[in-house]
Amino acid sequence: MPTDKTAQRIKDDAAEVKAKIDASFEKLANKLRSKADRAKEHAASAKGAAKRKLHGRRFELYADAATELEERLSQRRDARDDKGD
Repeated sequence: MPTDKTAQRIKDDAAEVKAKIDASFEKLANKLRSKADRAKEHAASAKGAAKRKLHGRRFELYADAATELEERLSQRRDARDDKGD
């Protein structure tokens, strides 16, 4: 059975790892959101219909991926707040 000191070390380590994972989720979501914004700008300035469609689809994919990560990050943070970690 772990001692109080060991249990606290495990809890601290878990909190640190969770924080790193959350930071990675947030960083990737921001990167994808930035790519979505660029794709949207390219779609707006594209001269041909094919290019507009291509950049529009890229915007949708990047924006959807960023949204999913942001939602998952929100769920992770809510779960952590509910547990009191």
